[in-house]
Amino acid sequence: MIRSAASPWRCAARTLPSRVQARRINITATNASPEPEPSPQPDADARFEVVGSPFSLLSVSLAASQNLYTRRGTLVGLSGNAEHTLSSLSFLGPLRRAPVGIPFLYQRISSTSPVTALISTKSPISSIVTVHLDGRQDWLIAQRQALLAWTGQTLSLKPQYNTKLGLAHWGNTYVTGRGLLALVGSGQLYQVQLKAGESYTAHPSNVVAYTASSTPPLPFRFRSSRIGLQVPDLGFGTLLQKVKFFRVMSETATWRTVASTFHTLKTWLRRSIWGDRLFLHFEGPTTMLLQSRASRVSDVLTLKDVDEIAESPPGAIQDTVTRKIKDEIKQIAESGSKTPIASASAEGAKVRYATIRSGKAEFDRSS
Repeated sequence: MIRSAASPWRCAARTLPSRVQARRINITATNASPEPEPSPQPDADARFEVVGSPFSLLSVSLAASQNLYTRRGTLVGLSGNAEHTLSSLSFLGPLRRAPVGIPFLYQRISSTSPVTALISTKSPISSIVTVHLDGRQDWLIAQRQALLAWTGQTLSLKPQYNTKLGLAHWGNTYVTGRGLLALVGSGQLYQVQLKAGESYTAHPSNVVAYTASSTPPLPFRFRSSRIGLQVPDLGFGTLLQKVKFFRVMSETATWRTVASTFHTLKTWLRRSIWGDRLFLHFEGPTTMLLQSRASRVSDVLTLKDVDEIAESPPGAIQDTVTRKIKDEIKQIAESGSKTPIASASAEGAKVRYATIRSGKAEFDRSS
């Protein structure tokens, strides 16, 4: 086979050194649709539009005979012929969703004529983002309360148990098919795009949803170092040692076994249920939706408060409050029984004689 001679300009171009390209992870704030390059699709039967700043309301343009599923109690208003609109309560797999805390009560809205519905969220600090599924890419919703509304004849939502994470992050929803999704997150929602060969590590409480891929995210824990701190002794151990019962029991093997078992159980609960420093490690290519605020206990309580509540025995707070109330009642009763006049005159009492003359009393100062 005869081959054409190579051009000298092409040969010179091959000898030029190639540029070194650096890969950067693209993190941007989400808009109405998290798809970076939407392909041209025919007009859908429904249209989702996020309104408000920050994104707090969802406007749904629903075609005739199209079903819209939304969270119970989130419908704000309806524009159109309300007489031709049907609303009913729908149960979405309660037996599989209820054990892990995924909502299963949804409101199904359908109409024989085109209508426009306005949907809001129950949380005061939240943002809404819509996802368009064209059947080529499946999504996995990581947060249990993230699914707000959806529509689509072929859209399928199945609950999944992610047992690799803690019990608080088991409830996931696998979405496949063609349709529209409306997801809600705490704070602002951001889109993270990973290309092939890139990786990203995020906390499970901040991950709202991500695209399903052949390499699912794996649990990851950072290496930790222990810092020794000196805690002042308040003397509780000395007080317990003065009691003969605790002094004898602390020297037995049964007490040591119970203490070791309790410590092991507490450590296992923290690691298994809430996840002790547990993160998710993603490998590209994938697309993630992250929320700026995570629904954690640390937003309300500090780690010290959580440890104190976990280590306090049942009924200790109620006993302390009852004892405090009794002490205050006792102090009020004691202060009310004393009269300052009687107490002042009780010390150094004296008897004086008075002589009445012409209607006037004269006290004898000699006594």
